Amino acid sequence: MSASINILSGLGDKGPAAIVVEANGKRLLLDAGGALHPGEPTTWARGLDIDAVIISHDHIDHIGGVSELPATLPLYCTPLVAQALPKGRAWQSLPERSTCQVAGIPVTTGQAGHSLGGVWIHLGIEGGIFYSGDACFESRLFPFDAPPPARIALLDASYGTYDQPQQACVDAISEHLNRPLVFPVPESGRALEMALWLAEEADARGLSLAIDPVIRANLKTLLALPSTLRRSHADDNIKTLLTRPDASQPTLKLISDRDDTAAMWPGFHLLHTGYLTPSRCAELAAGDILWQRWNVHLRASHLVELADQIQAERVVPLFTHLSEPALGAWRTLLGARLATEKTLFLNTYALNTHTLDANALNNRSPA
Repeated sequence: MSASINILSGLGDKGPAAIVVEANGKRLLLDAGGALHPGEPTTWARGLDIDAVIISHDHIDHIGGVSELPATLPLYCTPLVAQALPKGRAWQSLPERSTCQVAGIPVTTGQAGHSLGGVWIHLGIEGGIFYSGDACFESRLFPFDAPPPARIALLDASYGTYDQPQQACVDAISEHLNRPLVFPVPESGRALEMALWLAEEADARGLSLAIDPVIRANLKTLLALPSTLRRSHADDNIKTLLTRPDASQPTLKLISDRDDTAAMWPGFHLLHTGYLTPSRCAELAAGDILWQRWNVHLRASHLVELADQIQAERVVPLFTHLSEPALGAWRTLLGARLATEKTLFLNTYALNTHTLDANALNNRSPA
């Protein structure tokens, strides 16, 4: 038996996720990411020949390219993620935490600690192929399940070699709470845990708060799930927040990110907590917006810990820079396990690789 992995997109920079795994005569697409920046084409899908697609979670860089795929292509995702699919798109249910078969290949899923309905993916072939999607150990709401052993680890490295603990991020954001703030956030991810934290801070500081109705609805959805799909200690806080009325003139606003700009919110400072598009980088450089990360991805020590846990022989850091000096830092972190190849070939006895051209890596646009 043999298998191959072809990383169509997401290697060498922060870009759409799209990975093809071929085994037993079948080709599975792991995620179908859309462009992070408006107007950019989704090129990885051109001429693609696959048997099924599995979606890890509902953020645009993992699901936004579904519209580029044939409508008849079997698509697997969890029921909550299915709500973000194009209207009328057929799908088949992927378990939140269990094993199923997709095109005859054993697929195990578990909670990824990143977003509502999001899962990691493990393929039971050739010693195991593990794909984290986006993942985090530090969420106060979303659990992270320990995956089975895997020979190959395709890991979320969106933060590069950054390794600041979540509490340090929270403390840094706290320093800005003395001014009117708007937080634009992905509505199914960090929005939910930030809502709980902001409610606690507002009460402690005597501040007024308003939370986007979509975020409230997602908190209600999370609370209705089986208790094993959330951190159980948060239930009472979620219930309290759902009964809390929004302030009519809030000093703090948590909103679903709809490409908001500083000009759209006069009298407030926009504080972003995640990836910045080029236009937002320009706003930050001009002093028009604020930025402080809230951890929702694996930081460096957690990525290494995860690779150790699953006993990976080769580790591919995804969604991050792989040119120098970052590449040297990855070599230090992962040693001989580091893989920067676009294509990997596996069989029972050996693991061969085809290296992505170094110039192609070095010429990729910065995240």
